[in-house]
Amino acid sequence: MPTNNRGTNKARLDFTSVLFYILLVGFGFMNIYSASTGAEPEFSLSLKEVYVRQLIWMFGSFLLIILVAFSNPNFFEFSAYVIYGITTALLIAVLLVGREVSGAKSWFGFGGIGIQPSEFAKFGTALAVAKYLGTYGVKFKGWKNISITLALILVPMIIVLLQNDTGSALVFLSFTLVLYREGLPGYFLIAAVWATLLSLTTIIFSAQGWNSYWILAAIGSIAALFILLFRRNRQAWWLIAAIAIGSWILVQVAHWGYYNILQTHQRDRIEVILQLKKDDKGVGFNLIQSKTAIGAGRAFGRGFLQGTQTKMGFVPEQHTDFIFCTVGEEWGVVGITVFFFIYFGLLYRLVILSERQTTRFGRVLGYSVTSILFFHIAINIGMTIGLVPIIGIPLPFVSFGGSSLWAFTLLLFTFLKLDERRLSYV
Repeated sequence: MPTNNRGTNKARLDFTSVLFYILLVGFGFMNIYSASTGAEPEFSLSLKEVYVRQLIWMFGSFLLIILVAFSNPNFFEFSAYVIYGITTALLIAVLLVGREVSGAKSWFGFGGIGIQPSEFAKFGTALAVAKYLGTYGVKFKGWKNISITLALILVPMIIVLLQNDTGSALVFLSFTLVLYREGLPGYFLIAAVWATLLSLTTIIFSAQGWNSYWILAAIGSIAALFILLFRRNRQAWWLIAAIAIGSWILVQVAHWGYYNILQTHQRDRIEVILQLKKDDKGVGFNLIQSKTAIGAGRAFGRGFLQGTQTKMGFVPEQHTDFIFCTVGEEWGVVGITVFFFIYFGLLYRLVILSERQTTRFGRVLGYSVTSILFFHIAINIGMTIGLVPIIGIPLPFVSFGGSSLWAFTLLLFTFLKLDERRLSYV
C-alpha cells in the first residue's frame, strides 16, 4: 500500500543556509582574532581578550540554534506579539536604566557584559509584522491595515532614535522592501526616493549655511509650472498642491532635524561623506584609515595575521563596525570577492526559501530576515569605503558582539525552522 509522508520527521534545516552561516561566523572569528591581537599574537584564554569573548558569544549562538531547532515552529507565530511586546519594553527600559556608550543610551550593563536590546527588537518587529500580515483576512491594503503595519515598525524605530542610536533606528527602514513585496504601491517608493533626495538637498544647503527658503522657492516654481501645464485638470491641481505642501513640510522637518536630532559628530560624518568638509585628523580619520587598510590588500591580500594597518591599530573599532577593513587588507580583492559570494549566496537562498513558503507568515518573516541582513551588509561595507555616512552598525555574523550575533542567529534560524515545517508537509 502507498505510504503518506505527510508529517514525517525527514525535514531538516536548510543545509545550504546553515553552511553559509557557519562559513561567515568562522571567517568572522578569524578576522576578529587578527584585528584584536598585536603584532606578535599569542593565543590566550583570558576573558580580557576580545576573541575569547567572541568564542563565548559563538557558543551561546550554538545553544540558541539547538533551542530553536528543537522547538515547535508554531511557537514563534503564536507568541509573535508577546516577543514584540517584550523587546519593545526592553527598549523603553534601557532609556531609563541603560548605559551610555559612544553617546547612545542603548545598552544594559551587567558587569563587563553589554546587551543591546535594539538588536533583538529587529527580531521582535519581524515576527510582529509577519504575524499581522499573516492573519487571515488581512492584506496590505487600506489605510487601517497599512497604518497598523507601519505602527508596528515605527514604534521601536522611534524609541531607538530617542536612544541616540541613529544607525540601529535606520535598519527598521529595511522593512520597506518587505512591504513592497506584500503589495506596497509603487508610488510609495517614488515618494521615498523623492523624500530622500529632498532631504539630502536640504542637508547640503543647511551645512553650507544657505537658507532653506531657496529650496522652497524652487518647489513653488516647479509646482506653478506643472499647474500651468495641467491648468485644465483640477484634480491634477490638487495633487500638485499636495505634493508641494508635503515637500515644503519635509524641507522644514529635515532642516530642523539636522540641527536638533543629529548630534554634532553625526553631522560631521555626513558632511565629510558629502565632501562638504575635510577633516583628516578628526571625523574623517576613520574613513581614511579604513580605505588605506582595504587598499593595502591589493589583489591577494597581505595574508592572515599579516595586515600592518590591522596590527598597528590604525583603524578604530576595527573588530566591530570596521571589521571589513581586516578582510580587505589580509585577504585582498580575491578574498573580498569570495566573501561577497558567501553573503550573496545566503541572501539568494533566503529569497528562494521565502518564495516557497506556504503561509504568508513564513514568507513575510523570510523577506524580513533577508532585508535586515541586506541592509546591514550594504550600509556597513558602504561606510567603510566612504559611500555612506559612518553610522555604526555591525556586519552580520562577522563583527564582534554578542547582541548582534545572537539576534542575527535568532532571525535566521527561526525562519529556517519555519521552512522545516513547510518541508514536513510536502
